[in-house]
Amino acid sequence: MSAYVWQGPGTHDKRSPCPALNALANYGYLPRSGENITKSQLARGLQEGLNASFLLANFLAYGGFNLLGKLLDKTINLDDLNQHNKCEHDASLTRKDFYFGDNHTVNPELVDLLLKQNIDGKIKEESLSKLHWIRLNNSKEVNPTLLYNFQQKFLSAGESSLLLNFIGANTNLEIEIEKLEVFLKHERFPEGWRKPNKVVGIWPIINSLRLFLKRYDQLEKEQKK
Repeated sequence: MSAYVWQGPGTHDKRSPCPALNALANYGYLPRSGENITKSQLARGLQEGLNASFLLANFLAYGGFNLLGKLLDKTINLDDLNQHNKCEHDASLTRKDFYFGDNHTVNPELVDLLLKQNIDGKIKEESLSKLHWIRLNNSKEVNPTLLYNFQQKFLSAGESSLLLNFIGANTNLEIEIEKLEVFLKHERFPEGWRKPNKVVGIWPIINSLRLFLKRYDQLEKEQKK
């Protein structure tokens, strides 16, 4: 299998709750096995596959190792990210809560719910914020073990920020629902999609993350009225 050609994971290949990392492994930007990934491999995969800046790629790589409690380890496997309340968390946009069993495999029904939040056929900041609030309220009702504090809130906002800034980079931070469905359900880059034309730096991610956090707070205040 040549590099950078999509191939779904084999029976014994490891995958994570993160569609972007899974896609990078499916294309060979990360080891296709999903095993023994070093910080430098992870950073390089983000740079080559998604045009992340050197600073952003290394921040995400070292930050991910740190959240897993493996900062001093040489390697991780993608399924290490399945550990609950480290990188993975409840009220995910595309995965079931840990309480219900499989917290790492994409749930097509949740993806469909996300796509229904489209605005004129596109997923935007408002769409992702609305679904986050729907998912959080649902988890509060049905998940007796839900843990949702600032860390989970921050990670949720960060994930949505990365999604728009990587997958929607060339389309004004908007993603057509047909393309997003392919990316999320099949963990492959959709036909006609190109990685960001410009290097994605850390400051656009931070600015977008702040917007998501602000929107979450607004939705909470509106609900309390």
